[in-house]
Amino acid sequence: MKRHNNIAMGRKAESIYTAMKNNWVKQTKQEKVCETRQRIESFEAQMERYAASKAGYAYINGISMPILSA
Repeated sequence: MKRHNNIAMGRKAESIYTAMKNNWVKQTKQEKVCETRQRIESFEAQMERYAASKAGYAYINGISMPILSA
């Protein structure tokens, strides 16, 4: 009696085009995440660098706004 090992494939094999397309989508998403993270970090650094001593910051609707006192 012969034993046949059946390899259960979960999905169809990717073609080169499909693999490149999937990698491009993943890379684009990662680039957007890195760009957003860089924008947030640079904004925070700029706020610290240019913070006025007579200014207070109020958090309004998700935005940190400087409020200058006279």
